Formats: sequence, C-alpha cells, structure tokens
Amino acid sequence: MQLDTRVSGKTVLTGLIGNPIEHTVSPVLQNSLFSMMGIDGIYIPVKVPDGMLEDAVNGLKASGFTGFNVTIPYKEDVLRFLDEINEEVELLGAANTIRCSGDKLYGYNTDGDGFLRAFREQTGGGFEGKLVGILGAGGTARALTAKIATVGAEKVTVINRTPERAQELSLNVNRVLEAKGYGKITGHVALDSKEAADALEECDVIINTTSAGMYPKVDNSPLSDDFKFRREQIVYDVIYNPAETKLLAHAKKSGCRTANGAGMLFYQGVRAFEIWMGIDIPGNKLRDLSSEFIKYLAE
Repeated sequence: MQLDTRVSGKTVLTGLIGNPIEHTVSPVLQNSLFSMMGIDGIYIPVKVPDGMLEDAVNGLKASGFTGFNVTIPYKEDVLRFLDEINEEVELLGAANTIRCSGDKLYGYNTDGDGFLRAFREQTGGGFEGKLVGILGAGGTARALTAKIATVGAEKVTVINRTPERAQELSLNVNRVLEAKGYGKITGHVALDSKEAADALEECDVIINTTSAGMYPKVDNSPLSDDFKFRREQIVYDVIYNPAETKLLAHAKKSGCRTANGAGMLFYQGVRAFEIWMGIDIPGNKLRDLSSEFIKYLAE
C-alpha cells in the first residue's frame, strides 16, 4: 500500500466548532482550498457538546490552530473569549471566523462579505440606492440586513411572520448603524399584512433568509402562490438545497433575475480562508473550484 503523508508536524491546522456538525460541507471547501493553493494544511470539524465551548476554544488555541470557524449554536457565545473583533462582528453581535495569533484570538464575520461577493457575481446587481426586502428575522437576516445597509441601500425592510422578531431585529440593527454613523435605514412589517405586500411590491431586491422551501419541504415558500413579482426585481434565496426553490421558480417564471445561496456559502468560506492565510485569492483561481463546489452541493 501507499503511505499517507498528507499530514505532518508542519501541517497548518484549521477547523470548525459547533453542534451539530455532521451535516457540514465546509471541510470539502476548505481542504480543497488548501490543495488548490499548495498549502500544507487541514480543516477538521469538531463537535462541541453543550457547556464545553470554553474548553474547546482554549484547546484549539493551545494546540496551535491557525484559526477556526464557529457555527450554531456558538456564534454569539464565542465573543466572550475573543481579544479583538472587527466592525462586522460589532454590527452583528456574532462571529463565524476566528484567527489565532500568538496568545490572542481575533473575531470576524464573513457572512456579509460572502453574500455581497456572491450577489454581484450571480446577479450582476448591487444595492446602492435600492429598496430591499428581507424575509425572515434570524441570524442570517440580521447579517444581511446590516451589511446591505452599510453599502448604500436606500431602505431595508425586515418582513417576518412574527412581527415582534422583525421589530427587534430592525431596532437593534438601526441602533448599531446609527452609532457607526450610517443613519436609520431599516424598517419592519408583519408578513401577512398590507404593509408587507406594498413593501415587497416596491422592492428592487427580495431576499429569503427563512428555511421555507429547503429540502425536504420543497413545496413550501415564504410567499403565497398568487404573489405578483415585477420583472425588474432580483430575488435571492439563501437556500442552496434544492438549487431552485419554489420561491425562485415562481420569480423566474415572472421574469425576475434569481440566485440561490450556494455562492454565499462558497464565498463566506473563501473569505475565512483568506483571513487565516493572510492572502487574497484571485478570482480566476476560484472559478473552477466554485463550479465544482456548487455541483457537489447539488448532488
């Protein structure tokens, strides 16, 4: 047999902490990035039981990890163990990427940057001067609401079935944005209301951050079957399985530009890798990997 010499005492260590982590596709992307860039490194998912977060963070730090990702349910709790955080983390109150340097831990959130890069590539559009509707009020909704508000959107409206959650998200994001000098940009409405229908009709961009339509419940959609899209609208769904949700199929039939969340997943992971390695990967190097990764997600 051939000896496996891929991992040695010089191998760069990175990984993921969360619970559960069995479903993660991040190792496929990150280990492919190491191979593509010719870097001797490895990315390992680590399941962290409830109550063991501090031990896990200290363990990775003590073991010489260059960095690690953080997923549910620890994106907020991990903040108390960090020495410094960037503006994204301040805006969102959550970190998904940690860089280890010496005895210090630095926190980042790559969701917003990953989304913006994917959105530009997948739709050819941007957000300056746009009216944007965000469906949902969870962590992803907050990340995208805050990011879009900082890149020139005219208004971002959070639309959710539970209006109290939409209000809380909107108020919290506005509070942080105003403190950073961006001004009061976000608003909120209840999904099943005339205000929501009016807001969605006016939106230039509609983004679904809910799980409605995700496999296996592919017949669900956050919007009713009789909702009328305008041809000029761009509709983005953060779901990537299935590749075309019921929402996107409906929008495409109406003539809208549509895109799914595969690109966002890809680029938020790429940004994490760039932070750990201290490099910027040229777009031409990523083209083939992006195509193969998206095919893998669709399998």
